[in-house]
Amino acid sequence: MTSEPDTRRGMPQKLSDRAREQIRARIIAGDLPLGSVLRETELADALGMSKIPVREALVQLEREGMISMSPNRSARVFDMSPDDIRSLGEMRELLEAEALRLVLDRDGRTLAADLTAIVERMRTALKSGDARVYKELDNAFHHAIFAHCGNAYLEKTFQMLAFRVQALRNRLSLDMKLNDRSFAEHEALVRHVATQDAEAALKLLRDHIRDTTQNYLAQAGARPAARPPSRVRIEQMERFALAALAAAGADADTAAAVVKALSHASVHGVDTHGYRLLPHYLEGLRRGRLNPRPEIRLLRESSGAALLDGDDGHGARATYAAAAHAIRLAQAGGAGAVAIRGSSHFGAAGAYAVEIARAGMVGFCFCNSDAFVRLHGGAQPFHGTNPIAMAGPAGADEEPWLFDMATSAIPFNKVQLSRALGIVLPLDTASNASGVNVTDPDEARMLAPLGGGFGYKGAGLAGISEILSAALPGAPLSHELPPMISDDMETPRRLGAFVLALDPAAFAGLDIFTETLRRYRDTIRASATAPGATVMAAGDREWEEARRRRASGILLDMTAVEALARFGEETGIPPLELAET
Repeated sequence: MTSEPDTRRGMPQKLSDRAREQIRARIIAGDLPLGSVLRETELADALGMSKIPVREALVQLEREGMISMSPNRSARVFDMSPDDIRSLGEMRELLEAEALRLVLDRDGRTLAADLTAIVERMRTALKSGDARVYKELDNAFHHAIFAHCGNAYLEKTFQMLAFRVQALRNRLSLDMKLNDRSFAEHEALVRHVATQDAEAALKLLRDHIRDTTQNYLAQAGARPAARPPSRVRIEQMERFALAALAAAGADADTAAAVVKALSHASVHGVDTHGYRLLPHYLEGLRRGRLNPRPEIRLLRESSGAALLDGDDGHGARATYAAAAHAIRLAQAGGAGAVAIRGSSHFGAAGAYAVEIARAGMVGFCFCNSDAFVRLHGGAQPFHGTNPIAMAGPAGADEEPWLFDMATSAIPFNKVQLSRALGIVLPLDTASNASGVNVTDPDEARMLAPLGGGFGYKGAGLAGISEILSAALPGAPLSHELPPMISDDMETPRRLGAFVLALDPAAFAGLDIFTETLRRYRDTIRASATAPGATVMAAGDREWEEARRRRASGILLDMTAVEALARFGEETGIPPLELAET
């Protein structure tokens, strides 16, 4: 067998060994895709040797599990099914958490010193955008935990799996956006190890491995395993959110408005527009999409109407201000209409309609958003979800009448929430790029309009919201708006919205209005129902859910929980106390 000098060992290295090492390195680095066919001739040419040592190398790699050989001797790089990835993540969590526990049971200071040095090099690679160096250091970080655990059998067991972990990590680590989050977790883990905080270190390590496994699954196009949400007391959630918004630079008025809107949604069961959006808002504040200290200005005003500019602040800040002004206009003249421009995502439209209703008036709220809903029979995004909300006072001892709906079959955030929870979408609510309805949220490229086979009605309602929210304030149309979910978190979106307050006192009178509304609601509740069905008045479901959640806590999906935990770790905000559902 042909050999050449091995400068590392001072002895000849067989060509087959060199071929094995180089092919192995290319598989782990991601240069040879998982599941790809390996052709001896192509490998021999790439390595500058004959096919004989390459063939011997492939036999050795098959023994290691790096490749598989079919009966006709064709070779493929190992591949991993979604179940394989999940099982590998579970095994890695068991082994690595035990290795870290062993280190911390003795003394973690030596490991902390080594990890600190690695993290500093990771920081440099991250700043320079060198993904390949970063992934090598990421591998070194986790191998260091086993090297310090003092248990050779545990370390050797991990080595049997390490090439698979490393190959998956290397493919994921080419995404520098994911590396930003990964780095923050590595840095926090070093702090916990250095302070010998075993409980915090082990929890963070397990969460990191689970989160990474979900990313591997997403990259593989697999539906991640469903993760049930956690419960959080609303008072605790509000305290955390106020602190987080302040840490992101928001002024007190903005923070209060955002928390009020998010609490309305989460308490009333509108989880798509609740606190799961807080990480998104924090990123917008930090990166410049949202003005943290907007100057809300009235650009134009008449006896019953006004035009308000939100100064690119959070949508809740501008819309609560608009609702307050609409109430003042209605108190003076019976009706107050305020159009908004220069705004951003404001959460659940019902929050602002209820705000007006609690002032003893009938409130309406409309908004357009970036195009994500096809027309009836259409095959391209045209409208936003363009919500419509209405609320009215039902008397001092009654919750307001509350109607809040998207004009799409479902809101876009329902797609995101379904992805986070690992569940499918309802039938006929979302479509792929060709306009064909799908239930897999990962395939959804647009939403269907409300109405199913009569979707032209939903599209028509979306048009009403579009005209009031874009044409009246002079704001962009849906298809002209920057997308809400985008890598560009620096450019303001300049959304429009519209609120209307009607004072019943200017018509038949508040007492007559509330009595009639209660009678109408009571008649709905008492109406005959189909077998096994329930009839509810608008708002009944939301107010009942609010009573339950104020007592037992709101729901927060684990993707949001993990994102907020990372933010809290970065900013020193005490973590949320969670309870499983």
